[in-house]
Amino acid sequence: MSAQTQSRGAKSERRPLKPRLVRLGLELGLVLLVLVGVNAWQTRNHLSRQPAPSFELTSLGGSTVSLESLRGKRVLLHFWATWCGVCKLELAGLSAVHARLGPDEALITVVADADDRAAVARFVAERELRYPVLLADERVLGQYRVSAFPTSYFIAPDGRVSSVSVGLSTRLAYRVRLWLAR
Repeated sequence: MSAQTQSRGAKSERRPLKPRLVRLGLELGLVLLVLVGVNAWQTRNHLSRQPAPSFELTSLGGSTVSLESLRGKRVLLHFWATWCGVCKLELAGLSAVHARLGPDEALITVVADADDRAAVARFVAERELRYPVLLADERVLGQYRVSAFPTSYFIAPDGRVSSVSVGLSTRLAYRVRLWLAR
């Protein structure tokens, strides 16, 4: 049998492109549906479409930062902990988001294990984090119903919670959700 005949035989065994694309589309749709469902379940007890609770927290550098000072901006409010493995995976993504913030956007992070300020400072320095790191208190964690790390709130310029995310996220997902916080 010639190489040309073998080549034609291989082509005839392939399935047509359209059914493969339909199947791929259905599989991607199913994955997206599962992801949306998991996110809805994880955030069912979090704040949604209501004013974000105001707070004043101390930054790692010693200054006081209030949520009110960011009114008029779209805010990514990220709760994390130094011991959280998933949080560590997100550090590069958060740094990339911070580096590309527009003038009407802000990123502030709140570290939950603030009781050991020196350990948090070492952690931040070792990883060369440039974005604001605020030291959490139990009141703020409770107001935002943070029960797992990482938890991210996306706050619209009017101070209302636009959306919430729990668990691993990507820089693209952060950027899109921050952009949608209007």
